[in-house]
Amino acid sequence: MLLPLLFSGCMELAPVKPPGPWHDAYLPIEDEASRAFVDRAFAMAAAEFGEPAEPVATVLLRRSRKTLAARRYRIGEDFSLTECADATNGLFVVYIGVDPGHPDYHALLAHECAHLLNPRITDWYMEGLATLFSEQACEHLGVDWGAWKRHFARSRREPYALSYRMMAELRAAFPDEYPDIVRHTAPNARREGWLRIDIDGWIAALPPVRRAEAVEIIGRYADGLERKVGTQYDFTTPAGLP
Repeated sequence: MLLPLLFSGCMELAPVKPPGPWHDAYLPIEDEASRAFVDRAFAMAAAEFGEPAEPVATVLLRRSRKTLAARRYRIGEDFSLTECADATNGLFVVYIGVDPGHPDYHALLAHECAHLLNPRITDWYMEGLATLFSEQACEHLGVDWGAWKRHFARSRREPYALSYRMMAELRAAFPDEYPDIVRHTAPNARREGWLRIDIDGWIAALPPVRRAEAVEIIGRYADGLERKVGTQYDFTTPAGLP
């Protein structure tokens, strides 16, 4: 009796949110290997960058495909993001846009583990940091990083590639100061209630003789990332950049 529902091509979509929390509208990932990977990758993130902004007690995993009950609702699918569903009880949800077993699955999962540090930061500095962390976590945990390395090394316009290379340069130049960047935040003027990296605050905390070096590194990527600023991701150029 489920076949007509699963293959119906004329289902009317409701323009409202499904009842209950958002994560109930998406398919759960009930895979012990994925759970173990998240636990280990998040522990790596906390070891490098410090404890998360909000305590993380539970992480639910969701494949961002609608459940059968939610199929009539006009909501997005095949996205990857991290949601703080209940800060009081430390409940977070990680949505992944591909199936387990996809070549990019672990790369996306590790990327979102970095966002567990503070899901409210939405800018290209944080995206680059999360992508770079994803590479390091996958290498450390012995899983494939998909096709990301080849793509990010060659692309000259894709913002994820630019932010990844920018943060890789900053980490290499400032290995001791780099982890503190997630502690320097400011309100994101493009998204009320969200945050951005306070890059001027981080640079000000660097040794004075090395601040210009950080500005120079960021400057190599600033034009490309500024073109990709929108309601989803912000990018703030350092005050010292001409």
